[in-house]
Amino acid sequence: MSSQQQFYITTAITYANATPHIGHAYEEIATDALARWKRMNGWDVQFVTGSDEHSANVEARAEALQTTPAEYCQHMADIFEKTWKALGVSYDRFIRTSEPIHHAAAQEMVRRAQANGDVYQGRYEGWYCNSCENYYMETDLQQGLCPIHGIKPRWLAEQNYFFRLSAYAEALQRHIETHPEFIRPETRRNEVLNIIKSGLKDISISRASSRWGIPFPGDEKSIIYVWFDALINYLSAVGFPWDLPRFERYWPAAVHVIGKDITRFHCLIWPAMLMSAKLPLPRQIFGHGFIYLKGEKISKTRGNVLDPLDMVKEYGVDPFRYVLLAANAFAGDGDFSEEGMVERYNSDLANDMGNLLNRTLTMVEKYCAGQVPALAAGDPAQDRVLADMAAALFPDFDQSMNQLNFSQALARLWDIIKRANKYIEESAPWACCKRQEMNRVHAILYNLLEVLRLVAVYLYPFMPFTTPRILEQLGDAQPQRVPIFPREAAWGLLPAGQVIAKAGPLFPRREKKTSAESVDKKAASGDAAD
Repeated sequence: MSSQQQFYITTAITYANATPHIGHAYEEIATDALARWKRMNGWDVQFVTGSDEHSANVEARAEALQTTPAEYCQHMADIFEKTWKALGVSYDRFIRTSEPIHHAAAQEMVRRAQANGDVYQGRYEGWYCNSCENYYMETDLQQGLCPIHGIKPRWLAEQNYFFRLSAYAEALQRHIETHPEFIRPETRRNEVLNIIKSGLKDISISRASSRWGIPFPGDEKSIIYVWFDALINYLSAVGFPWDLPRFERYWPAAVHVIGKDITRFHCLIWPAMLMSAKLPLPRQIFGHGFIYLKGEKISKTRGNVLDPLDMVKEYGVDPFRYVLLAANAFAGDGDFSEEGMVERYNSDLANDMGNLLNRTLTMVEKYCAGQVPALAAGDPAQDRVLADMAAALFPDFDQSMNQLNFSQALARLWDIIKRANKYIEESAPWACCKRQEMNRVHAILYNLLEVLRLVAVYLYPFMPFTTPRILEQLGDAQPQRVPIFPREAAWGLLPAGQVIAKAGPLFPRREKKTSAESVDKKAASGDAAD
């Protein structure tokens, strides 16, 4: 058993009916940033993502492509993994719901619910949306359309097995109210509580009209409903029920990171399933907001989609990761456009950080023969401001990261970058050099180099490929290492005498594209699109 603290973090698994879009990328990159931060701080992290593969939609898609569901899902899983790796997503496990170990876990959860008296047979009739694989009551529809996808559902009636969700209303409400951290942000928690107070209905957990899925225990003619099946990936990915030592090491999950449109499944059905199976509940479910494209909802039917790999090809993976998380508050809805990408790239990366790095290294070459100077006594009133900001950064940054407030964490880091740029003008090392005040020059340049070192290591969760490039320019002998916190948050760790290795600009300025030049792709999208 590891002496480290465990931190199990998950994304929602991606629906295998279409290729991933920027909304999926947003969730994966944000979750990756938190997973990386926790590893940097010594946690035993298990980061899981994956592919949601069982549904009538997937079966129909495979048939349309004249292939089998298994072959189609393998193809889609390969695309997902290729995309996430291209985006620098450092997952530890990619779980597929078609895996035999997941089948065993899903069937075990059904058996436990059956043994607890929470499963019964009945006939279901209702409005069914194929795109989100969900039944809706008449009152849930918006002008007769699915509230998520805006398409007309079909009336479906069949003999199903039901899960007694209504029996867990009181326990769910009590848990949510006594553990306010269980559902975040607060707006999502309030939404879920309102659903409970309006009355929970039992849910259908089987389908008789499809063959692509996990056989329902005790009834081989039925399969387990895709949402009941998919949620169980969080258990099967860490060993339930076949590797209980591993399962007990990582469960309960520290946080499930999901889109706000699937909070009902994760915050009501999922905890009730776990209660029925006598398993601990996850510690937190975080329902993030949507990313809109130029103010419009992502939708493949409207042609309003964007392939994240196009952004990586055009601007690089780290700038895309940075802008996506810096420009949007994760708890709320955000917006993305290529024009905004270029603007943020130029202002934050080319101007703020790039200029600080280039100006500092140029002066070190000119005034210090390309070596890190010794930290000399400086002007207390002028120099302490950077060290004081650095000392205050770690607790604020750590708190923001743990709250999944990534834009705030980056804003705090950029405060130091901007202050360091201002410090150059205030201290004017070139003027000190003219006055032969070389101790003062050395003090100024050391402070600037130390800020750059700190910026590099703090950037690692967001820009993992940029961190080693900055450290290499600072002369670090091991630039590819994973920074270790809180040790590397201390001020004054840059060794004197280290030889810098200045290279070209990390982020050359970009020109804004015209509409005709835009690289936005109108490609097919995934389950968040209709």
